[in-house]
Amino acid sequence: MTTVTAPLAAGSTTAAGLPAGRVNVADRVLQKTAERAAAEIIGVDAKNVHVEIVSARDTAVLRVTTPFPVPRLDDTAAVKAATPVLEAARAAQGELQTRLTRLFGREVSRVDLTISGASAPQRKRVL
Repeated sequence: MTTVTAPLAAGSTTAAGLPAGRVNVADRVLQKTAERAAAEIIGVDAKNVHVEIVSARDTAVLRVTTPFPVPRLDDTAAVKAATPVLEAARAAQGELQTRLTRLFGREVSRVDLTISGASAPQRKRVL
């Protein structure tokens, strides 16, 4: 992925006072950034999140595949208090789109979220 600013003479700056030129950011860096942001927002381990980025000059589309956290089914109070998965997923999509637009410095026009499974909290063992 490449961000390009208008070419100016050497040592020149843009109207915003920034250096003129080109900044290249490897797609892998953006992918890892998106995976970590998605894991944090959704509440799962980053190693279980996979992100594909399809980008054009001024915009990007993300495909996020991840398990989604759900309460333990034997914890009836947590099940009753939980936000429905579809509602929580839509909120996560919006937050991810906003955060990555800010982090990437370019518009993230769409986030497609595929829920690949459920992630329940581990039962704690009593010794």
